[in-house]
Amino acid sequence: MLLESEVGITVVSEADTVDRLHEQLRAHRPDLILMTLSQRAGFGSSLIESLRRQNPQTKIIAISPHDEVSFARLLLAAGATGYVSERSPVAELWNALREVAHGHTFVDSSIADRVDPAMLSKIKGREGRQKPSGFLSKRETEVLRMLAQGFTNQQVADALTLSVKTAETYRVRLTRKLGVKSRSELFRYAFEVGMFGPDQLLAHQST
Repeated sequence: MLLESEVGITVVSEADTVDRLHEQLRAHRPDLILMTLSQRAGFGSSLIESLRRQNPQTKIIAISPHDEVSFARLLLAAGATGYVSERSPVAELWNALREVAHGHTFVDSSIADRVDPAMLSKIKGREGRQKPSGFLSKRETEVLRMLAQGFTNQQVADALTLSVKTAETYRVRLTRKLGVKSRSELFRYAFEVGMFGPDQLLAHQST
């Protein structure tokens, strides 16, 4: 109702599952997706990255329950064009809609001054590229996913053909980049930004 009350905005569909979202995307080809992050529904960074690859012309604004810089960086790097905190006033959402509609990248004002301008410049220049430059490297993402699922440094090293020392270096680098301290916090972070789904959450909790 809030969106439909704004002149110039037409809400073509709503979706509460990933399958429904893909179905509605094929049917309507919207200019913009307003996505509220939900790890249990599968709405996170992996889905954003997939949607941007399949629909490069469709912009995505991520609405997050968190106002942490590391979340914004990862979601923007995955392909989101805008990032808004759920805690922000409605005016912040309107600002995001206007900026993204005009081809700009938008970051919630509560954290904008803590996001590296150089990173935003890379994101603004990524349109038309096959693969955007990410906040985490491909190898860092692989290590994060494995650590979050309970793999030891030795297992990570064996799986990725690294030395144990290199695997440990990646782990330390990840904790610094993401602002976390423990393996459980790495897991929480990876889960909440949608790097894996509820089935893996259950597996993790049962171990």
